[in-house]
Amino acid sequence: MTDAPKNIIDNYEQVLPGVFAGVPIMEYHSEDGISKSNICEIAKSPAHYKISLEAPQKETDSLLKGSGLHDSCLLPDFYSKHYKVAPTSDKRTKKYIEFAKKYPNHSIITPKIANDIREMREAIFNNPTMKDVLDSDTTLREVSIWAKDPITGMLLKVRPDMIYSGVIFDIKTTIAPHKEAFVYSCRDWHYHVQASYYMYVASLIGMKIDNFIFLVVGNHPPYLTAHYDLPSTKEEIKPGFPDISLEEGERFYRSALNKYKDYLESEDDWDGLEYGRELVTL
Repeated sequence: MTDAPKNIIDNYEQVLPGVFAGVPIMEYHSEDGISKSNICEIAKSPAHYKISLEAPQKETDSLLKGSGLHDSCLLPDFYSKHYKVAPTSDKRTKKYIEFAKKYPNHSIITPKIANDIREMREAIFNNPTMKDVLDSDTTLREVSIWAKDPITGMLLKVRPDMIYSGVIFDIKTTIAPHKEAFVYSCRDWHYHVQASYYMYVASLIGMKIDNFIFLVVGNHPPYLTAHYDLPSTKEEIKPGFPDISLEEGERFYRSALNKYKDYLESEDDWDGLEYGRELVTL
């Protein structure tokens, strides 16, 4: 028994209850279920979430670079078959347009993006710890998980990069992979929310997840690498650093889910900021 959408159940392999392999990333985003990115939009306001649903994510060069790196590291056979390198980086040229038409069902990347992906992948696999993880024997790579939240009754979804030996691993590219800088990337991009949310949703389908580890690589030369996990509570964080604990991540996503539940159950159509109707002192 699974809570996944019917289209997913009918068309993709269920490798574990609620866990599906081979779901394209854009289809994952378009299917029902609240993802981590949805959580962040709801936290702003229900209006932000509604707008994000009406304007789905487009496949930009930046997204192609990120998805290409993930696929090259996690699903190399898929990467070699699904990605095609254009003969030129100028998308306005006839040469590029004709090449893209020739491969309508492939992801077309520019020579620069292909080179960046290759360099970052090499850096990742030159890190012995990362190589051991990525070479491990698990089929749980880029799987999609759906589960119903028992507290709000809402359908949740996550897409872990890789699950192995009770740990969720997630590949991140960043300008600054050093620990002190990555702390602020966690805050700005809500990586602690992602870690806590993914672990929670996986637990709903009966998976025992003990940790969430980021495999980090710089997106510019010299492509430095590092692997980090997050503190469980605020007390484990150095004074002066932002609270990027798993505990704070849980508070964040639970607050967003409760906010959206209240919005859906309200007879009021208001979907703006909670304090937007009255004069407040800043």
